Amino acid sequence: MDTTSCAFPNTIVDAFNKFSVDESQFALPLKYTQGALQPQPPIPFPIGPSPDFKGGLNAIESILSTRIPLYLVLRRGGTFVVITYIPYLADTKLKDVYLSNRNNLIQSLGVTRFSLAFIAKEPVEVYDYRSWEEKDMKAAACEDCESCVDGSAKYSGMKDIGYQKTKCRLCDQRMKNEVSQEASEAIQQLAEIGDCVQLTLDISTEIIELGFRDKNVSPTDLARRFPQNIPSYTFYRHPSGLLYFVFCSPDSAPVKARMSSIMAMLGFVSITAKNMGVNIDQKLEIHDGADLEFSGEDTRVGKYRSLYGLNKSEGTETVWTNPQQPRLPWDYQPTADQIGADGQ
Repeated sequence: MDTTSCAFPNTIVDAFNKFSVDESQFALPLKYTQGALQPQPPIPFPIGPSPDFKGGLNAIESILSTRIPLYLVLRRGGTFVVITYIPYLADTKLKDVYLSNRNNLIQSLGVTRFSLAFIAKEPVEVYDYRSWEEKDMKAAACEDCESCVDGSAKYSGMKDIGYQKTKCRLCDQRMKNEVSQEASEAIQQLAEIGDCVQLTLDISTEIIELGFRDKNVSPTDLARRFPQNIPSYTFYRHPSGLLYFVFCSPDSAPVKARMSSIMAMLGFVSITAKNMGVNIDQKLEIHDGADLEFSGEDTRVGKYRSLYGLNKSEGTETVWTNPQQPRLPWDYQPTADQIGADGQ
């Protein structure tokens, strides 16, 4: 397929013009098909009260193959970003086609309409918002990017940062679980005092499902609504206005369910929920509704009694302050109460 320095068909420009005026659309994929670049169906912002860029990134994860390259135009604020996605496992000749024509594409669509252009080689470099924070820093520091299209981008305001390897390896992406559509929509509807959404992990499918969604729930009522046979994730808008995340891991639940729910919780809270715009103020872990205790100054998150340290102690108490830096069971240190007279 000889498409080097090719002229793009009018269908590409027409598709971009149509996409640019429809603010409900978040992404426009472009792929080479049968030797010609063709527009693919645009991807809308997820349904929600206030669709934003982070939410849109979740919507494009499913179209990013580890073997198929593409161009991806994203709407960001009042401008656009163009991405040349060339995954490591893609055919080398096909990757060369995308790379050799990326400048032609930007020129054809109009340099002045873009604020940023870059190359990505892994899906997480596109859909994980933390990688965008690194790219924004790179673009901000770029006064005169050498790779700017024909040198004209510096006059238009567009920054072409080429390929930048993400410093954070985003390892917690491997712990991400699928979230059902009903659950996704529910946790984005927690604006009013008393709003409550409870989710559970389906162990057989590893999908986080909606348990219940309710309004006008008082703290006393909430304490009675934690299931005793399975772990649960509960989002609750407290009368103080704070949004609480409560992980309840009953001692009577199967060990597999408790462990699976803990592992799923890390990626769910630190990545998925955050990318959906769910800003959690306080995180708690309990093992029974009777343990529930709200306080505006409360920064503790409970005891991971289902995790065991290398010292084979009865349980390991830890503070879970930053789920973006998850710790494995063998990383935990025993508390002072667990250290015996022998110093072990």
